[in-house]
Amino acid sequence: MLMVVKNNLRFFLQALKVSIMSAMEYKTSFIIQTIFMFINNGFFLIFWNVVFGINNGNMNGVSFNNILYLYSIPIISYGVAYFFFGGVTNINQFIITGQMDSFMLQPKSPLLNVLTSKCNFSAFGDLLYGVIIGIFATRGNIKAYILILILGTFGSIFHIATEIIFRSISVWIKDTEQIARVYTHSLLTTFSTYPERIFGSGIKVLLYTVIPAAYISYLPIKIIESFNMLYIVLIFIVGMIYIQVAILVFNKAMKCYESGNLVSMKM
Repeated sequence: MLMVVKNNLRFFLQALKVSIMSAMEYKTSFIIQTIFMFINNGFFLIFWNVVFGINNGNMNGVSFNNILYLYSIPIISYGVAYFFFGGVTNINQFIITGQMDSFMLQPKSPLLNVLTSKCNFSAFGDLLYGVIIGIFATRGNIKAYILILILGTFGSIFHIATEIIFRSISVWIKDTEQIARVYTHSLLTTFSTYPERIFGSGIKVLLYTVIPAAYISYLPIKIIESFNMLYIVLIFIVGMIYIQVAILVFNKAMKCYESGNLVSMKM
């Protein structure tokens, strides 16, 4: 088991190196996408700053510092997920169009091969933004900042797993984009960057089950503000469950796969 983990880690690092080298071949595009994503996230923070200014710095028990956490931890999660595992957005396209052959020829898991097949350049802007905002959120508290980095990184599991699940489901209904895009980018990302207090009890049930925004932002924020080992264990257990479900659904989707004519070795 330990050897498998070690081999997969070595493979991931090598794939990451190749992806970054590929990104560096288009330095201008990489830098522009990073900057624009950074600016895009900055506008949302300016919006919240104006809202809190109008409401004298407090809005129904939510402080501006809570918003800083919401624009740090979940955005780090998003950045880690899509910068390091950007190939996740191609799962349904590869299966439906018969382009999985080159990944299946590799000795490693086809899923791991697909996940590490590319980096999303703009996601690096998200990652950098979240890391910087985390400094302001923690106000020099090193322990809290380390927790932000750890919890933000672990939260990427939920982005990756849900993307795998819904892109695999889209294979069955021959919908290459809509379901995955609406779920992961509209629902998951949006809910995880809004304060938990603004949602009713019915919505909160969804955010702790079907849409795992709670494990990306709400529980991590509670851990940082008031350390609770139970919350850490809960996030870990639910994360492992999501991973197993994602692998199961992906394998089911692969049963629908029909080899195409584009047989080539992935280097």
